[in-house]
Amino acid sequence: MRYRAVTSQLASDLQDAKKILLLELGGLGDLVHSLPALWALRQQFPRAELHCLVQAGNASLLRLTPWIDRVIPYQRGGNGSLRHHLATALALRARHFDLAVDFMGADYSAAVAGISRARRRLMRHPGPSRFRIGWQVFSTDVMECSFHQEPMYLQKLSCLEQAGVERPASLCSIRRDPSFADNGVSPSRTPYLHVSPYTKLARKELPPERMAELLVMLQHRFPRHQLVVSSSNKARERALLDRLLAVLPFRPAAIYPGTLDIPGLYALIEGADLHLGGDSGAMHLAWLAGTPSVAWFRDFGAFGEWVPQGSQYAIVRSSDQRTDQLHGIDLDQVVDQAERVRTLPRTLPGSFH
Repeated sequence: MRYRAVTSQLASDLQDAKKILLLELGGLGDLVHSLPALWALRQQFPRAELHCLVQAGNASLLRLTPWIDRVIPYQRGGNGSLRHHLATALALRARHFDLAVDFMGADYSAAVAGISRARRRLMRHPGPSRFRIGWQVFSTDVMECSFHQEPMYLQKLSCLEQAGVERPASLCSIRRDPSFADNGVSPSRTPYLHVSPYTKLARKELPPERMAELLVMLQHRFPRHQLVVSSSNKARERALLDRLLAVLPFRPAAIYPGTLDIPGLYALIEGADLHLGGDSGAMHLAWLAGTPSVAWFRDFGAFGEWVPQGSQYAIVRSSDQRTDQLHGIDLDQVVDQAERVRTLPRTLPGSFH
């Protein structure tokens, strides 16, 4: 079937839908920004089973959203990747989805949605930044939404509005994982700051000596707070964390070198008085938890799509375009902003209207 521009009639056509699938195969930040859209689908189709196909490494986040009926882990890349794509798509086909939603428009996610043979396959036009054809081949309905004009989670809600799916009044329900063990760090006993120094890309990270300098400055500016540092379990990040700890003149109160799953990291960030870090999944978890945050960013075209929105979030930017590390960040400004936002009332993401 040739694709067509979606209309608000779609939600009415599918009011008796039994199974709905959202494909979210991007990173952790992408998944966090899809939660409001998932919640909108949950509200629009309360009797349907809601399934989410998600990168295996991010699947644990959805333990915090019990209103999603089934989470389907998906492994991108690796050996036999084409065979894995096909096997996943065929398994989805056996579930007979009434609706599949794909906000990425990437060829591999579009192909998985297409082979699933969902009755309606709602895909976002991926825009001109990359040449992609899968969305044209495999969609039945296409959402058109401008990029860079508003935060990504609002873009996704705008897309669904075109299909007749109403925006939710407020954030979806998130529950804290009761299995999280805090290793002695607890907001009920000792206030702490959480620092996430590393990301997937060196160009988003402060140089090692600057990161160490920042931690020392934070210790001096916030003497009543403990410092807690975490990283992912990637070998690169663990090695960087070891190097950082070797040059610090003190040891942080708690260190999590990739030992937390995503619900554990969410609980750690939720309990902090303040989160500091770069453009990473941890920054988006802080936004979801309502934890005041300071993040450092390099100026780039899609900057506004990903920065946290609200008065309790501060961004320190650099126009330095060197890519070996993130240069040009004013550490005094980072610490000043940290002191400012830490005292602001904590609020969860509010209305989506």
